[in-house]
Parts: sequence; C-alpha cells; structure tokens
Amino acid sequence: MSSRTASGSQFFRVLSGLDIGLRVRVRRSQSQGAIFAGAENLSVEALTSELAEMVSGLVVYSYALRGQLEQVTFALQANVQSRSWSYARRAALDLAGLLAQAQKQHSGVRARAARGANCALRIAELCEKEAR
Repeated sequence: MSSRTASGSQFFRVLSGLDIGLRVRVRRSQSQGAIFAGAENLSVEALTSELAEMVSGLVVYSYALRGQLEQVTFALQANVQSRSWSYARRAALDLAGLLAQAQKQHSGVRARAARGANCALRIAELCEKEAR
C-alpha cells in the first residue's frame, strides 16, 4: 500500500474520468434550484401545476389524507383553469391546511409539505388579487 495521498484536484479528475489532461472548470457554488424557487414571478397556473406535481410525489401512508389531498388538488386545478378565483382561493387554503396536517403526521415529508403549504398560501393570495 502506498502512503502517498492524492491532491484534491487529482482525486477529482480520477473520479470524474477526466484524467486525460483536459482542464474543465466546474462551478461548485451553484446549487440546483429548489422547487418553488422564484415563486413570486410565476403565474397562478404555473404555481398550481408545480404544487400538483409536488403533492403527487408526497409519500403519505394515510389513505384518507391521500384521498383528501388528491381531491383538493384537483379542485384547485379545475378552479384555476376555469378562472373561478374565489373557489380556487378556498381550495388553495384547504390544501395548505391538509399539507400542514401531513407535515405534522408524517415526519418523512415535513420539509416538502411545508414548502407545499407555503406555495398553496401564495396561490391563495394570487387568486384573491385575480378576483379583484
């Protein structure tokens, strides 16, 4: 066994398969944007579709809660598409409450459920603005 240690850059090149002598710059400061990043610039429709994707990906072990989440998410999408802003606002508030309940009951989904609840509240605000 060799007691020699590889430097960080050599180790990185070997691991990444770039040990052929080409220099490649890698930006490590950029991280992948989180879901709902920049949510203030998105439309109600775009936020609703992102929220629906997030809700469909939640792992919830309660059939009753899963059914309620799916029904309210569908109601939110249908009301946003038909531009029934008062009903969409109510559905968004209901969805925020259900996601808060999921956050409390299921420890594995806490962070995602909290982000989803915040997004649902943002959608409710936007629906209220659209209703005016």
